[in-house]
Amino acid sequence: MYKTSFACALSLLLWLGTSPIRAQISISGKVTNAASGRAVRQASISINHKGVGTATNSRGLFTLIIPAGNIKDSLKISCVGYTTQYIAIAKVKNNEALNVALTKSNTELKEVTIAYYDAGKIIQKAISRIPENYINYRHILRGFYRMYTSTDSIPLQLSEAVFDVYNFGYGDTHADLFRLVKARNEKNEHDFNTLEVGQRPNSIFEQDIINHLHACGFLNETGLKRHQFTVNGIVDMKGYKAYEVEFKENYGVVEGTYRGKFYIDTKTYAFIYFDFGLSPEALSEVVPGTFIYRSLMRTGATEVGLQFDHTRVSYREVGNKWVLSGVEGDDSLSVKNPQLKYDYKARVKYNYQITAIDTTQQESFTAKIGRNDNINAYKSNGDEKFWKDYNIILSDYDAAAIFKKIKTINKSK
Repeated sequence: MYKTSFACALSLLLWLGTSPIRAQISISGKVTNAASGRAVRQASISINHKGVGTATNSRGLFTLIIPAGNIKDSLKISCVGYTTQYIAIAKVKNNEALNVALTKSNTELKEVTIAYYDAGKIIQKAISRIPENYINYRHILRGFYRMYTSTDSIPLQLSEAVFDVYNFGYGDTHADLFRLVKARNEKNEHDFNTLEVGQRPNSIFEQDIINHLHACGFLNETGLKRHQFTVNGIVDMKGYKAYEVEFKENYGVVEGTYRGKFYIDTKTYAFIYFDFGLSPEALSEVVPGTFIYRSLMRTGATEVGLQFDHTRVSYREVGNKWVLSGVEGDDSLSVKNPQLKYDYKARVKYNYQITAIDTTQQESFTAKIGRNDNINAYKSNGDEKFWKDYNIILSDYDAAAIFKKIKTINKSK
């Protein structure tokens, strides 16, 4: 009996030793429009239902590190307005370059009877189902963000960071925790020394609209009263049938109002995607609660005005629950300082992508940075291989060259 068991164990070890065991693999590629060949920006490339993913840049390019444990899973490539594609990871080779051509979605906006699809009832149902639709237990979100501020061809500031957010569960009132993994930041002290655009843990947390509904200017109690909502119909949203809800400010209401659309899954009533910005009337001031307001760090007599505001927030399924997927911000500022003779427009572009989700770790971690501390103050040593071990969003520009250029400007002061 003993000899038989030993022989079986030995045979098993020999079989394991000769069987190929795949380690993690790295892939890169480009996502294009099948009809025009043009790049598709902000397409999501993720491991289906697993939480690992990234997004394409403005040239449709992406890179993704796939953990060894996900070799039997599938890649999901999706984008708003396109038909979702799936690729078996087992068929993908390490360092392979993938070229994915997405076709426009054939699902047309279905006409609806407004009396039947009551926007208010749909929204309230979606809000009431947040605790059951979204991950309602402790989990860790690994995130990457990049924020670039520039004026014409002059770089003003570039920041990048990888960090972890410990979330106690959607619907839980415990405050999120933040742990910085790696970061780098350079600011043009010659042209931008009285103002800084950066991130604090608090400003990152609140971009997760569903987990911080009280801070959302159109879905919190006050925001629902200030805006009017209309269901346009049912559309294909990244492979899900979803209500398309359009909203704008109520007549005569100006302060802190927005315009845009969001999408609610018709099956689960989960919020899937938000695409919005300040209303034209509200652009005259930087409104508390907006992405750019939370990111501004003013000093001196600098006056800041907001000329353009646009934010996109997306969610994805992990298992049968939803969680934050990514945030994209695009703002234009007017910057004036009479004393320093500043008078220019600054463009602020921001990307925040959840690149991994750990739902197994229940242990909390110690937050080393305060909720209102400036993340830019914590810099890691960086070189050309700064992000080689992390899933990130590829930049739309030569980030290394911009960091170098800003350093050169500062040295010439």
